[in-house]
Amino acid sequence: MKYGILIYQVPAMTDRTVFAEDYDFADFSFLGIGKGKRYLDTLKAELVKLDYPVSVVKDDTRADLEEIISRQYDFVICAPGLQKKIILKDKLPQIFFIDSLDYHNSLISKIISNIKNDVL
Repeated sequence: MKYGILIYQVPAMTDRTVFAEDYDFADFSFLGIGKGKRYLDTLKAELVKLDYPVSVVKDDTRADLEEIISRQYDFVICAPGLQKKIILKDKLPQIFFIDSLDYHNSLISKIISNIKNDVL
């Protein structure tokens, strides 16, 4: 079994991101609210449907990269806007960046392809 994590917040230097989880993982979808939950649920369902031995979880560390590294995930999926914010790229496992269109519309084909080609 391979394990991955979806990072959806900017690594915090202050407590500015305290409400990001409330919006990205709300149980409804309106004007971008709930997009993280919808994306992750769609990805998990497709991985089960394809019978891939892969599990992806929501980041519960508020983007604490040291904690994520210590958990030894096989891959990391980053929400849009984190390309230049993730500073420990050399210490992280395989990193996949989602573009805005795919994230906001829950289009998972690129990530599924990346997982199939680079993780399995």
